[in-house]
Amino acid sequence: MTSEQQIRRLYDAVNAKDLTTLQSYGCAESEWYDVPFDYLATGERAIIDPWSAWFGYFPDATCEVRSLVAMGDHVVAQGIGRGTHRGAFDSPAGRLEPTGRAMETHFCDVYRLRGDKIVRADSYFDFYSLLSKLAPELLPAAPPTT
Repeated sequence: MTSEQQIRRLYDAVNAKDLTTLQSYGCAESEWYDVPFDYLATGERAIIDPWSAWFGYFPDATCEVRSLVAMGDHVVAQGIGRGTHRGAFDSPAGRLEPTGRAMETHFCDVYRLRGDKIVRADSYFDFYSLLSKLAPELLPAAPPTT
């Protein structure tokens, strides 16, 4: 399978909540870095644990991949994540208790693969947009207009 096919398979597994396939991408050298949360997962569970946590916050989470580019063992995927906030989680803005609100956030994930394993993933997503949908009361007030 090409690196592009591997990552398309990953997002298919995300959308199907196929934890067995997601876990199969991990190895001892794996790293997953959630940029907005400044969180690094390492080791065999580095790929499955962040996704499992995300599904706990957003049980109906999906990822719509809009662009996917492979360059050898590197793959960049851009798209939109969607889901309904059903689980509490600690975030850069503090603990977010379940709101039942729908969210939609843009993401860009950068992967480096070795065969069928992900050895590094950097996940960038629009936390400000996510927060504005889940807890707009935590955002600073807009400056007054003159």
